[in-house]
Amino acid sequence: MAEFFFPGLVSALYERWKANAALAALDVVVYDGPPGNEASAGRKELFVGASGEDFGDGEDAGATEQQWANANTVERDSVDQVVCGIWWSQGGPDTAAVRTGVAEVLAVIAEDLRGDVTVGGAVSFHAEMTSVRWRQIRDADGFTFGAVFVLRAQSRVYI
Repeated sequence: MAEFFFPGLVSALYERWKANAALAALDVVVYDGPPGNEASAGRKELFVGASGEDFGDGEDAGATEQQWANANTVERDSVDQVVCGIWWSQGGPDTAAVRTGVAEVLAVIAEDLRGDVTVGGAVSFHAEMTSVRWRQIRDADGFTFGAVFVLRAQSRVYI
């Protein structure tokens, strides 16, 4: 069993959401971590292990906390938090449609997590969405709306 679940969890989430038919039907582009130069306005973008807010000097992908599960010191409880972000930029006045589109993507992700709380076995207990931070930006190019969310996963490490 792995000492740390975080690397495998991020990879499993990326592969799972990249293959998700409902996300593809919503024209969502899924990134493994922050994007390089391929990010573009006008697309719904999902960043796994990155908020999508910081495109230059890096950002936290998440965090892991562990503690002893019991007194015999052969098991540790592990809590991993993966930061993800959904962003959609669009020129034009229909800001409500952009907000609704981001919320639709988030709803697909929440439903996917409820359908398999272990993310295909990437964690031993369960994973769930625990917080969402909504962001709006208006500039000369149009309107951008985002949802930065944290996925929290609990596992048991056997030493």
